[in-house]
Amino acid sequence: MPKNYRWTIVALVFLTTAVGMMAWSMVFPILNLLVRDLGITRAQGGFLSGLFYFPGVFVSLPGSWMFSRLPARRAFAFTWAFIAVGTLIMAVSPSYLVLCLGRLLFSIGMNLHLIGALKILADWFRGHKRLGLAMAVYSSAISVGVFCGMNFGGKLGGDHGWRAPFYLVTALTIAGWLALQAIRGAPAADGDEAAASSRRFSFRAGAIIWIMGSCYFLFGIGSDSFLTFTPDFLVQRGFPLARASAVVGSYAFVALIIKLTTSPFIKARNAVYFVSAGCLFGVLSDVLILQGGINPLFASIAIGGAFGITMPAIYSMPAFFLKGESVGLAYGIFQLLYSFGLAAQALIGFTIDRTGGYGVAYGLMMGFFGVALVCALIIFLMKHREPAATIRPQDGRGGASTGISLSGRCASRG
Repeated sequence: MPKNYRWTIVALVFLTTAVGMMAWSMVFPILNLLVRDLGITRAQGGFLSGLFYFPGVFVSLPGSWMFSRLPARRAFAFTWAFIAVGTLIMAVSPSYLVLCLGRLLFSIGMNLHLIGALKILADWFRGHKRLGLAMAVYSSAISVGVFCGMNFGGKLGGDHGWRAPFYLVTALTIAGWLALQAIRGAPAADGDEAAASSRRFSFRAGAIIWIMGSCYFLFGIGSDSFLTFTPDFLVQRGFPLARASAVVGSYAFVALIIKLTTSPFIKARNAVYFVSAGCLFGVLSDVLILQGGINPLFASIAIGGAFGITMPAIYSMPAFFLKGESVGLAYGIFQLLYSFGLAAQALIGFTIDRTGGYGVAYGLMMGFFGVALVCALIIFLMKHREPAATIRPQDGRGGASTGISLSGRCASRG
């Protein structure tokens, strides 16, 4: 297999993740149309959007096992069958309940894909100095997909009705399913690393996995809620639907630029700083959107900064701190905790319906970002109490790497 095949893997992961996230975000700009045409409440709209999280409760840990044990091509083929069938059902659904069924099937597949995508990148870039860049490209795919979903969804929905965006993503998901036939797993780890990865990690290592997962979950529901409800908030303020979607979707440009320019500087020693700064930008976005005299584009810029600073760093943490199947387990726990966002999205939709305004909803989002910041600070304190790091070569790739030990057993390369 060519030495640079890892960049083919990056391209495949980027394209398919962008398509999947485009399908995921299509619900956001057409929420107003679904409320009007299907007669649902905004709490039901929040439930439909948040339904994405529900399957992760059940499939995240089995998914981490699947992508650690099965050939990559077989695992991704199974995953994308759910994605393609789910988007097709959403496109042809005659009612809200069938729409929810399609969203559920799509969500099963997409939850699995998000685990597998991170796992295969971590495997191919094990010990490589471009790990942060690979994770930034992956995270950029999420921003690109959401940007396309927000803009194409709003435009197609406004011109042709709410089904049109789902027909588009059905065709794209089938193309993604076929493209993933070219994916391959990473070469096996060398003897020393395989032996290290098989050792039982300590309570300390397990604790930091759960705290990282909690940070990922809280940041995720805070930022996802902003994207879900802000287009509707702007429509209520008098913005046309297409313009509201474009304003919110413009966050992706900021996120993309920040991810690609800052990711080469992400190392094990400073990843927590990136995550902490991103949480503060998330709070800033909620403060700005509530200021009637400030252009909402500034809030989109702030949430774009939050995504751009946080996501590559938090995706890199398991690969920095863990080895072997422990990395897949960490990404599975990320997705497991993230899945509980279903309740958070429905709660925010409920507060909007009950209060008739958005002040409490955005206050909740600020709270999510604030607690995520606390988790990042706990990780910082745990890292500073670890045993001293050791230095060793990087699998013949040149240079040296910092092995940061979580337990005195499980070292990782920065």
